[in-house]
Amino acid sequence: MIRMLLKNEKRWSYWEVWYDETDRLYSVHYGHVGEIGDHYAIVAEQIEGKPKHVLKVWAEEMKEKGYVELAEEDLQKLIVCFPHLSESDVEMRYFIEQLLDECLGKTGNGHCDGGDDSEGKLAVCCRVIDLEKAVVAVQEAMAIARLEEGMSLWTLQDDGTRIALHVSV
Repeated sequence: MIRMLLKNEKRWSYWEVWYDETDRLYSVHYGHVGEIGDHYAIVAEQIEGKPKHVLKVWAEEMKEKGYVELAEEDLQKLIVCFPHLSESDVEMRYFIEQLLDECLGKTGNGHCDGGDDSEGKLAVCCRVIDLEKAVVAVQEAMAIARLEEGMSLWTLQDDGTRIALHVSV
């Protein structure tokens, strides 16, 4: 996947593209960070060239429009904790990871990076572009799934310091 950003006057625009070998489709997703974006797919047979080359050419075209490629280290860490869930709740952990991946992905604001339940509680790490908008999206997604009770949201600074963003009782 290639993820790129463009800083507009008031907000970030995102553009992402990936190739699915199984379906032989190029998928393009774009919009404004924190808002549900648009998506379209192109069948590989309609494009000349190998997928790696095609993706590289498209990324270069976006760079010419002012977009910059986003590296993993450019993303902020958002930790979603559920102290009432443990390692025995494996199915719930995968459900929550998928839910977080979807709520962040459809708004171009990042992805779920996996979970950890080794300390007797579930902690899921997400990598996000806009922390404020990610907190809102996660709170909404967890409320819809009726999982917000007891949930807390944290960010990790580069030095490892944890900062609370939301704690639900």
